[in-house]
Amino acid sequence: MWGNRTILAGAPLGIWLVFAPFVVYEAMLAPNFWNDIVVGITVLLLVLYGAICTWRNRKVSIAAGGLLGLLGLWQVTRPFVVPTAGPLPLWGDAVVGVLLSALGGRVMREARNYSVSEQAQTARR
Repeated sequence: MWGNRTILAGAPLGIWLVFAPFVVYEAMLAPNFWNDIVVGITVLLLVLYGAICTWRNRKVSIAAGGLLGLLGLWQVTRPFVVPTAGPLPLWGDAVVGVLLSALGGRVMREARNYSVSEQAQTARR
C-alpha cells in the first residue's frame, strides 16, 4: 500500500499553498492568491482521501495520482501565463508545482504496480 503513504507526502505542499498567500505575498488579492488556496485545498482533500484509503486498507486510485500530477503541472505553468505578485510567488509556485507533478507521477506508478500485482495474484488462484 505504498501509494497510500506516498500521497500523504503531499500534505506539506498543500498546507504551504493554503498559507503562503497570507504569509509570503505582499498583495493580499494578487492574481495568484485564490489559485493557490484552491489548489492547496484540493491537494489536502487528495491527502485526506489517501489517509482514508490507508485507514480502510484500500488502494489509492490511479486517478488521484493523475489529478495530483495535473495540479502540479498547472502550478508550474500558471505563474508564467498569469501575472503574479512578484518573483517569490512565481518561483515558489513553480517549485511546488514540480514537486506535486513528481509526487502525482509516483502515486500513479505505485497504484498501477499494486493493481498489476493484485491482478497477478488473483490470476494464480
